[in-house]
Amino acid sequence: MKVSKILVSQPKPTTEKSPYFDIAEKHKVQIDFHSFIKVEGLTAKEFRQQKVSIPGHTAIVFLSRHAIDYFFTLCKDLRVTIPDDMKYFCLSETISLYIQKYVQYRKRKVFSVNGHIKDLEPLFVKHKNERYFVPTANSQNEELISMFEAHGIAHSHAEMYRTVSNDFEPGFIDPYDMIIFFSPYGIDSLKK
Repeated sequence: MKVSKILVSQPKPTTEKSPYFDIAEKHKVQIDFHSFIKVEGLTAKEFRQQKVSIPGHTAIVFLSRHAIDYFFTLCKDLRVTIPDDMKYFCLSETISLYIQKYVQYRKRKVFSVNGHIKDLEPLFVKHKNERYFVPTANSQNEELISMFEAHGIAHSHAEMYRTVSNDFEPGFIDPYDMIIFFSPYGIDSLKK
């Protein structure tokens, strides 16, 4: 079977230097882009219903840049002031650098690992007396929660944003020979 049309379940790259364009030219295929999912934040009212007090925590765990954006947006909407001594634990260095968009970056209060949740465990054990808050999407991270519970570390989490399906017409995918997914949420969106 010859592949001539490919659908990528992400937004179109913003620069022409994307490898997708090189692949399309090299293999003479048409590559189209359509995001199957979108991320939207909760309203302040929706967040308040979870009855979580952000100022009652001394450390925040960020697993994505979306978590950072929606956390600080909700804090602004709720008029919550983040103390200067708040500690931030990040899943990757990219995420930890992204925090600079919202707070003054200080090495002593921002910690990151190489992208694996299990690598956060030694940091949590070292900072066992912190009260951790984890802003999440519409699903909990069971691995992270069990890690906290195994070490008796005070923590709470709350949904601050959600991943929802992007709408598209029935038959939209019919002309494509191949669909490339980057997340299980994209597959769920296609099923819906």
